Amino acid sequence: MSQIYSIRIAAKALNLHKLISLYEKCQQAQHRIYVYSKKTMCSIKNIVELETFRLTHLESDYLIVVEGKKAQDLLQPFEKETVS
Repeated sequence: MSQIYSIRIAAKALNLHKLISLYEKCQQAQHRIYVYSKKTMCSIKNIVELETFRLTHLESDYLIVVEGKKAQDLLQPFEKETVS
């Protein structure tokens, strides 16, 4: 059964290394990634889209949504970076 899990992350906490790690884990598990910032939403299809989104929203917080069987497990390492 598919899960949908989201976390809100401060832009400054999401560096390129963490972004690539998240993307690779989601791709390996065949999960979908959606990123929201301000009034912009992007369904991420490749790593270039994800990095482009990050670079164009450097000062914003992100809501990252992962859809798939192990969505919560994939986002758990990022929970310490969440915005309160």
